[in-house]
Amino acid sequence: MNLLASPLMLALAEGGHDSFSPKELFMAASPANKIIIILLFVLLAYQIYVTVERFVTYAQSQQASDKFLKAFMAALRSGDFKAAKTAATTHNKSHIALVLKHGLDIYEYEKQLKTMNTTHDAIAPVERAIARGTAEVLELLKKGMSGLATIGALAPFIGLLGTVIGIIKVFSDLKTKGAGDINALAGSIGEALATTALGLIVAIPAVWIYNLLTGKQDVVVTNINNAASQMIDEFIRRESQA
Repeated sequence: MNLLASPLMLALAEGGHDSFSPKELFMAASPANKIIIILLFVLLAYQIYVTVERFVTYAQSQQASDKFLKAFMAALRSGDFKAAKTAATTHNKSHIALVLKHGLDIYEYEKQLKTMNTTHDAIAPVERAIARGTAEVLELLKKGMSGLATIGALAPFIGLLGTVIGIIKVFSDLKTKGAGDINALAGSIGEALATTALGLIVAIPAVWIYNLLTGKQDVVVTNINNAASQMIDEFIRRESQA
């Protein structure tokens, strides 16, 4: 049998563009599939929100970090800790600034303790403070990431559930209407395939964006570690000269 001349393909071809438009498919869908379609669109909207919010946050952080590091390192090398703190406060959208300011605060406190005990190690507490600060920033960077991962994993299965429901509807129509009029089944078949397609449309960008944001997250953490290392080196230099 020629597949192109099969009753199903002829019915789909005769249905025209209007019969299988998104609006027509949604209106003809079963109540269960309407809920699934709405759910997938909600997940898509959430995905778009997280994507825009995260990219704006990373862009603002990068821009602020570039300005902050120049001012902070210059002030640190000159011994002007007040100016260094001011730079961190001014560019508070920088994730690097959040960690380095915390490390600088701890160093000043430990220096006060060292005046009472000359053998006190002022560097080790700073390193621990930076490790804690980096962990806290990492949690901030993960905002929305679990949602994207969940969407990427579940959206195809949600779409597949809609397909199963649509196929069940096809067999129900076959039982009640018979196989004589294939046009009566075309809507249910289109509904079944549309939910899977929508699930993939939602899932594929979610996985791609998740991987993209994970890469940006790693870059921020690396930059924090590099900047913190430079700051600690400056503290060690000062301690050796004391």
